[in-house]
Amino acid sequence: GVGIGGVLEPLQANPTIIEDNCFVGARSEVVEGVIVEEGSVISMGVFIGQSTRIYDRSTGEIHYGRVPAYSVVVSGSLPSADGSHSTYAAIIVKRVDAKTRSKTSINDLLRP
Repeated sequence: GVGIGGVLEPLQANPTIIEDNCFVGARSEVVEGVIVEEGSVISMGVFIGQSTRIYDRSTGEIHYGRVPAYSVVVSGSLPSADGSHSTYAAIIVKRVDAKTRSKTSINDLLRP
């Protein structure tokens, strides 16, 4: 299963949004008003909340609360500034391509 957590309070808090044509792998959690933009693929076991660093390895950018469109995201870690330890992060390893779509297209067969 997958966990998608929204918010009930406070009233001004943003909902969690999974846009069209996304794939969220088993045992993943997307919570706290995070937005997963169109066409993204979240691998198995990825946990993303508002404070989760989402590191794009192709650009070096770090995002919070938003997975850019057509991203392929896996679990990972980033080193601390002093190199003494690492902490959890979601890592954008590439952009969705035809090979990625072929691996996730089984869902299209299961939908009416």
